[in-house]
Amino acid sequence: MPSTHGESFRASLKRCLGTTEFLRDFYDLFMDSSPEVREKFKNTDFPRQTRILADSLFLMAVASESRSDAIAWKDLDRLAEYHSRAGLDIRPGLYDTWLECLLHAARRHDPEFSVEIEIAWRQALASGIEHLRSAY
Repeated sequence: MPSTHGESFRASLKRCLGTTEFLRDFYDLFMDSSPEVREKFKNTDFPRQTRILADSLFLMAVASESRSDAIAWKDLDRLAEYHSRAGLDIRPGLYDTWLECLLHAARRHDPEFSVEIEIAWRQALASGIEHLRSAY
């Protein structure tokens, strides 16, 4: 059994990514969540986007366990700038919906998903989400 929230999150994420449906289900849930989200993704190359999302989730987990001067935070700075008002214009409130859709998909695709694993997901992603929000 993994000993940290980061390890639990990464183990769960690997189980989810081991299915071809996980990220597709996530994007279906997210796109169905609002017209605003659908509009943001209308010209998206989803095969590329799903690869980027998988990498970004691991990046957020690494950053959450790293010092503020770590390389992971520099990568998150670039991601935050890209999603900011001057970039893709992803308003801060959309990250709550994003997280809930991600957790819903994880519940479906991780056979070991539990309350503890949900907490691990939330904790592993919290600092990265807050960083993206703060750059808006």
